[in-house]
Amino acid sequence: MPRFAVALTLLLICASARVGAQSLDQPLFQAPPLFATSVDVKAGQPPIPMAPLYASFAGLTAADGYLTWRAVHNGATEANRFVAPVAGDAVGLTVLKVATGTVTVLAADRLRRQHPRTAMWMMVAANGGMMWVVWHNAQVAGFRQ
Repeated sequence: MPRFAVALTLLLICASARVGAQSLDQPLFQAPPLFATSVDVKAGQPPIPMAPLYASFAGLTAADGYLTWRAVHNGATEANRFVAPVAGDAVGLTVLKVATGTVTVLAADRLRRQHPRTAMWMMVAANGGMMWVVWHNAQVAGFRQ
């Protein structure tokens, strides 16, 4: 315990000692760099606006979920074996549609970081596919003749 008290006293004395002004221009100690780095910055292309594609995909996914639920309640059967067990349940179908839509958007957003044009075309294709599904479900649900 006495060693601790002595160390604490010395620390307090050193901390309360008056510190002289130092020049900010000259550092007190400058260590040599351990390794040199170089960064090449290339002029990039402007970012592709993906938000409209994401929003339209979300809207189409919501329409697909509603029309699927409506068609099943009007007597149609779900052809997709993955969706069929939850097609008649509004909560289950909503959870499934939100999950699959979220995974699709997150995958496209991750792809966008390295390959922005590929991600854009992926979302254009996904939107086109969902448009066909919504159109087909609208026919089956009785909204289109």
